[in-house]
Amino acid sequence: LHKRDAALVFTSGYVSNDATLMTLAKIIPNLVFLSDELNHASMISGIRNSRAQKYVYRHLDMHHLEEILQSLDINQPKIIAFESAYSMDGLISPIEKICELAKKYNAMTYIDEVHSVGLYGERGAGIANMLGFEDQIDIIQGTLAKAFGVIGGYVAASAEIIDAIRLTASGFI
Repeated sequence: LHKRDAALVFTSGYVSNDATLMTLAKIIPNLVFLSDELNHASMISGIRNSRAQKYVYRHLDMHHLEEILQSLDINQPKIIAFESAYSMDGLISPIEKICELAKKYNAMTYIDEVHSVGLYGERGAGIANMLGFEDQIDIIQGTLAKAFGVIGGYVAASAEIIDAIRLTASGFI
């Protein structure tokens, strides 16, 4: 679906976000999360449970996100965590700008596509795919329980990232 090396299916989208984000902090030393203030509770939970350093940027405010990125060491591992579509306000993330900032400040990207998979993009791969930026996203999270009408959630990424999550995530094991 997302043209990634590997994917991992969890019991729900909530568990896939919570377990994956928590696990990323275990497998990437000194990781810092940069999280949109209106991210879903599952993302907030995973970041909180990781006990990693975190910064919350104002909703879709790219100037605020860049200010935070500028304050961090360029070599410190960091992940920008955001949703493609925010269901409560109907807004779409500026995915292109987030990817530009990630590249500029040496950050990974983690996108929650639960409100767009099955509906947008080629093969229903989501908004990042539809806009042509999916190849710039490091980790894609989605659900099978909305548009696909079954149960479960998933993450898709490089084989190395998925293997590390598979071996470490308590929510999967």
